[in-house]
Amino acid sequence: MKRKYSMMAVAIAAVVGGTMVAPIAAQAAKPSITIWVDAPRLPGAKLYAQIMKGKVDVKVELHGQSDLVNKVQLFNRVKKGWPDVVFGPPNDVAVLRNPLINDAMALDSLAPASFWKGFGNGNNWCKADGKIWCVKNDLAQTVLWYDTKLFKDFGYTVPKTMEQFVAMGMDIAKNHPGYSLGALGSQGAYSSYLWPSQCPLNQEKSATRVVINGASAKCTRVATLIQPLIDNGVLSKTAPWDAGYIKDVGQAGKVVATIGPSWFGEFVIRPASSWAVPAGRIATAPMPMWPGETVNYSGEWGGGIYTVSPHSKFPKEALAFAQFMVSDKRNIVSVLNPDGSHGAPTFPAYGPGNALWHAKISGDPYYASDPFPAMLEQSQKIFSGEKPVRYDTNSAMEGTFANALSSSGKLSDAITAFTGYISSLAQQLGYEVTKS
Repeated sequence: MKRKYSMMAVAIAAVVGGTMVAPIAAQAAKPSITIWVDAPRLPGAKLYAQIMKGKVDVKVELHGQSDLVNKVQLFNRVKKGWPDVVFGPPNDVAVLRNPLINDAMALDSLAPASFWKGFGNGNNWCKADGKIWCVKNDLAQTVLWYDTKLFKDFGYTVPKTMEQFVAMGMDIAKNHPGYSLGALGSQGAYSSYLWPSQCPLNQEKSATRVVINGASAKCTRVATLIQPLIDNGVLSKTAPWDAGYIKDVGQAGKVVATIGPSWFGEFVIRPASSWAVPAGRIATAPMPMWPGETVNYSGEWGGGIYTVSPHSKFPKEALAFAQFMVSDKRNIVSVLNPDGSHGAPTFPAYGPGNALWHAKISGDPYYASDPFPAMLEQSQKIFSGEKPVRYDTNSAMEGTFANALSSSGKLSDAITAFTGYISSLAQQLGYEVTKS
């Protein structure tokens, strides 16, 4: 009798085991990805996780952009922990492609050609060695932001050249002291002036050679032309989000105009915690032209990217998240942000996504006129000579450059200090540094 019971127990166990094996196997087969994003991308990432529930297990983590490389190096040592897809600053594509880091996968074959074609030139930053290594989330092309009320009050017209821009600044110093044309700190001097002037500070020519030449005429003309505006205080040496600048200039309504990226309206000019410029005053215009040029180039201040780890077990699902973020109306237009606004806050790099965002921002009553046309024009004029490099040029600009500018007050000194520092960095990482 005992034997019969034992055999029955074994049979029952086998049946129970059989019924359990299938769900466990199915669960193991279901794709699972880990996503790292910054705060502005967090609502869209969480929405994607909800949409994919039951199809793909999506784990969303909020991470600062500055700690990625250190974390990846740790993961490389312990052979685990890599996130499948990461949103980061644009230069990460070069840093992560470095064979010593090796955490960026070529993505060409993971999406149809029609997807990549939809970017036009918007994904050029991600192309190297004949392959595509990232997905550009947004463009951060510089435009001229201006206060229409102050322009009317002071009798100004929109400057079309840098000489006109400087002349306006000199008039501000003389007749409207305390008013400003913006701030040069953080990335301001680089993205808004040096890059549009085609100053060669980060022009990678190959995996082994980079052009860095702060003595180029394209650099020295910047220092010569705008130094008077630094001397008279119309251009601040601080950052646009420096507490003193926010209080004394931004919130005091004293920014007449500023050259800044396409995201400035939503993140710097508009928020109550920042400049808090009232609705109905702010407009955009194309970049002023540098002397002797035929194209009014933009620089880029930001413009994030998605990279997929070669360690991912589900790279197609990881890329699918990036595709959702740059193309899906539920993210571009509809997602609810913590501040109560809806949709993506920055200028999409992907053409179809950009068309959706166009309708959203053009109908925003905050702006005095439609800000999109100038943004669109300048999105096609980002000077392409600057390329992603393996060293941390952003930290160098916010550290070495900003410190030199603050201490001496001379833009030429800041350029010299910056080029010396990054030239050393580049050489340490195996680049040959040339001047042309």
